This record gives sequence, C-alpha cells and structure tokens, in this order.
Amino acid sequence: MSQTFESIFKDNVKRVHYQVDGLSSEKSHIQVVIWPTFSGLTDFERGIADRIASLGFSATALDLYGIDQNPVEMDEKMAKMGALLAEADPLHRLLNELTQSACDAIHGKTIVHVGFCLGGRLALEAGLHLENSAGAVSFHGLMSFFRAQSAEKANTKAKILVLNGHDDHLVTNEDAQEAKRYWKSLAMDFQFMDFSNTVHSFMLPSANNPEHGSQYNPQTAQRGYRYLANFLEEFI
Repeated sequence: MSQTFESIFKDNVKRVHYQVDGLSSEKSHIQVVIWPTFSGLTDFERGIADRIASLGFSATALDLYGIDQNPVEMDEKMAKMGALLAEADPLHRLLNELTQSACDAIHGKTIVHVGFCLGGRLALEAGLHLENSAGAVSFHGLMSFFRAQSAEKANTKAKILVLNGHDDHLVTNEDAQEAKRYWKSLAMDFQFMDFSNTVHSFMLPSANNPEHGSQYNPQTAQRGYRYLANFLEEFI
C-alpha cells in the first residue's frame, strides 16, 4: 500500500460504530470498547456488543476502517493490517481517537478494551498506552504489541486478560513468556489463560481452516465468554 497512514485510516474516513447501552445502573458506566479482526466491523463484533450489553455493561464495537471500507481479499486485509501496525505513534493516536469517539462522555467512564485476532493486539495496545484505560482483554491476539518507551510511559494500572489457544501457531511459547515477563517487570495485574486443543480464531464461528491453524472451538468460546464476564465484574 503506497497510501499514507492518514489517508488510509483518518483523512475523510467516515465511521459508524455500533453502540449498545448497558441497562444496569451499577454497570452501565463501564464502557467496553470492542476492536475487530482484520476484516473490520462485522456482525460478529456487533453480536459481541449485544452479548456484553445483555450483562448490563455499555459496549461499542468500533468501525476500524470506515463505512464500506472493510477489506475483502486476504492480500488487502494483510496490507491494511501491516499499514496499521507499522509505527507505534500513529497507531496509538488512532486508538485514542477511536476510543474517544466510542465514549460519548469519556469522563467518568471505566473503559475496558476487548479485541479478537488483530483486535486482540489492539486491545493490548490501548490498555498499555492509553492512560484512561482500566483494562484490556485479548482473544487470540498476537503478543507483538509495542512496548512502552519507559515504565513511566506505560499505563501500569490497567488489568490485562489474555485468552489464548495453546496450539495457536501465531503465538509461540517464547512470545507468551516474553509478554508475561514484560508485564511482570511493570508490576501489572495480568492473567494469561491457555486453552488446550485450541488454535487461532477459536471465538469466530466462521473460522474453519484447520490446515492453516484457524478453527472455531465452541467449548473454548463458551469458556472465553465466562472469563470475559467475570473479568468485567471486577470493574463494578
């Protein structure tokens, strides 16, 4: 992609996020920001927002690419993802802008980021680098998130939950251990859950490519939802 970061993700990009208000008075101040896969905002992320809202929390599934701009072909998805993740500073500015647009009144909100695949990494980026983030949950996200330039610049108060397929070929044991060592060095509150007999994209009902290490796992998905619900309860 020869376009600049701004022309792909910011300049004249019109977005419509999917917002669902929480119905519980004691939970609705908790704003869950949902980051999509590299396919962009789809019915999957909207369904996640509905599910979270049914628990009483407010939820916004983000339109990452803009109206009618979701990539369709694999090479386009990879190219857009590569452009998005190429540099830390523009990425984090975009994450901050989209988070603010997802939260009508950001002051007073407890913001928890949740993401899937690419979105899993984006949730970790937002949790670590955006100071208004209270927590981050990564479902089958990569551990190659940008580390903070210093401990002082890291949002160390954020709680981290990683839900990972033990057999995910995109997350090696060294990747996982290095992420844990990093969070430990910052004295952060983190949980890293490995699910046995589980590969990449285990939450996505559409994932059915076991030859390439991507497969929906309904049992693990249900366990993942329970871990997410329990984690969100910590912020009440």
